[in-house]
Amino acid sequence: MYEYPICIEGIVKYFDGRCVLNGINLKIPRGSIYGLLGRNGAGKTTLIRILLGLEEPTRGQALVFGAPGRQLSDRQKHNIGYVAEGHHLIGYYTPYKLMTTCRDMCGKWDTTIFDKLRDLFNIPMDRKIKQLSAGMRAQVNLSIALAMDPQLLILDDPTLGLDTIVRRQFLELAIEVIQKEGRTILFSSHILGDVERISDRIGVLVYGRLVVDCELEELKRRIRKFRVIFAETPPDDLYLTEIIRAERHGRELHLTAANWNTQKHKIIETFRPESVVEVPMSLEDIFVECTALTNGSITASPEQ
Repeated sequence: MYEYPICIEGIVKYFDGRCVLNGINLKIPRGSIYGLLGRNGAGKTTLIRILLGLEEPTRGQALVFGAPGRQLSDRQKHNIGYVAEGHHLIGYYTPYKLMTTCRDMCGKWDTTIFDKLRDLFNIPMDRKIKQLSAGMRAQVNLSIALAMDPQLLILDDPTLGLDTIVRRQFLELAIEVIQKEGRTILFSSHILGDVERISDRIGVLVYGRLVVDCELEELKRRIRKFRVIFAETPPDDLYLTEIIRAERHGRELHLTAANWNTQKHKIIETFRPESVVEVPMSLEDIFVECTALTNGSITASPEQ
């Protein structure tokens, strides 16, 4: 049993002379739900495809269960569940035929989970997949991936095409799966509320660089936003490091900083503001701020 089912070391990837992944280092511990975030084109899907052996890196290596994606044994592959964005399935198969094919190929199968999802989603097992809606194809895909009872579940925008209620049901099932000892989920999604609901660790890709890699609660602690009010115009320079954004509005300074600590707070106090009020931030708020962070990173290192 690997302590880190996913281990990425110095991954660099170029497409047509353009660098889409720039020195990615990442270890995802066993039993975690890792939320991978980034704007369109940030490199999320490329990184996942490298992990699965569907793309070769230009430099570096990406290991799954200790092996590069293209060198995984059949046994290792059977321990990976993968749901790709778009849910491209064999159109002329029925869900029943697809289910039986996957069941016979994967070596292990949890009939109870599949039957539960089939009934929950009301999947028509005798209709051709090409006749199903995008949302229903997603449901078929998710049901098969979870029924394979994988040690590692890789989800690339898995709830695309699902309505709010079904998305919530899927997330609850994902949590149920992870509660089985040792299961690991890599979860990439544009719906940040979903990521915040189930993830315990967060990574953020910006222009091919991993600028955030830490536990969700640590991220919320590290990135802080404040509304600072001065008696007169705010000073031009607060002499703070790792400022993500600073906006002036009259006597107010709206300040967001990475790796927040007591020393930074004391520095602000030396300018004698009238008040310093912290502004609560959701994961979506933090993500918007982090995508502006191009010259630093937030990792799980101890606070300085």
